[in-house]
Amino acid sequence: MAGVAERAAERLAGVPSYRRGLPGPGPAAGKLSSNESPLGPSPAVRAAITAAASSVNRYPEPESTAEILAARAGVARSQIVLTNGSDELCYLVASLLLGRGRVAVVGDPCYQIDATATLLAGATVRRVPLDSGGHDLEAMAKASVGASVVWIPSPHNPTGVASDPDDLARFMSAVPEDCLVVLDEAYRAFSDRDRRPDVTRLLGAHPNLLVQRTLSKDFALAGLRVGYALTSATLARSLETARAPFSVNSIALSAVSAALASDSWRTMAIARVCEERSRLEAALRRLHIEHYPSQANFVTARVDLSLLAGRLGEAGLALRSGSDLGLPGWTRISIGWAPQMAVLRSILFASLDGASHPSDMMET
Repeated sequence: MAGVAERAAERLAGVPSYRRGLPGPGPAAGKLSSNESPLGPSPAVRAAITAAASSVNRYPEPESTAEILAARAGVARSQIVLTNGSDELCYLVASLLLGRGRVAVVGDPCYQIDATATLLAGATVRRVPLDSGGHDLEAMAKASVGASVVWIPSPHNPTGVASDPDDLARFMSAVPEDCLVVLDEAYRAFSDRDRRPDVTRLLGAHPNLLVQRTLSKDFALAGLRVGYALTSATLARSLETARAPFSVNSIALSAVSAALASDSWRTMAIARVCEERSRLEAALRRLHIEHYPSQANFVTARVDLSLLAGRLGEAGLALRSGSDLGLPGWTRISIGWAPQMAVLRSILFASLDGASHPSDMMET
């Protein structure tokens, strides 16, 4: 009989280990390998975190935060579930709806946590190749027949491509009612308004929809791990029952409340990211480097990272190899501070065009 460790290893067969984005040798601002907020939380959020430290002897009280988030999303309080980052939500969905003999549909390449949660639940992953970096929703609808869950991040990670809202609406109408669609909107705030689906309307029309969101990106709270689900009240109750008690800590809740009350900082941060994203994409076009049109806080380009490694190391910058994300031969570049992005553009021109072109560095 196999021992405990052997049984655990057997369960993990075929489950890839998560490879986090590593920092560069320079300051933290040079870490362009994880999709984090370059500006960090607002002063009001930092003050709230400090003030909350005196009450950590008490269990968290999430009610007011949940009510505010539900109101912002245009749903009832009964339709929202707070989680310890959006990752906890993935595992909750998998534990409730997946298991041996069941199937989950993902794009290929997919957001890795979706596949990991599926495999750990003992279910089968059904992969549908992406179409120009975006989800092939017609093919995914066909693949959803007989499946229990469809995972759809939009904008997608690792490509940054967002699905058209009209296509999403048609997709939802084509998916069987007994299959849950998880629409992950981690990067919604960075996408153009015409690429943001009306989730309130979709939720009202489709009880088999769950919208997944996080406060890690545009709210700059990645280190505090807060996410939430918007779904039917019935499914929300099941998720609440399965969720570990107090999984979102009190300091995180205080930070969220402060962030929601100081939205101007978030608006400014989003604008800066989108500006720098445009500058980076303009530089890639000038260099004739293939890249996906991003609606997220990163850009994924067909760049051999080894060609940049030396200069990146000297500048203290780190990018994310596409090999970690199912896109070998590509590089994912998170959008950082303006000064670091200017250095990065200079490195791209020096490494891939043979010479630096200062006039191109600040192109809009």
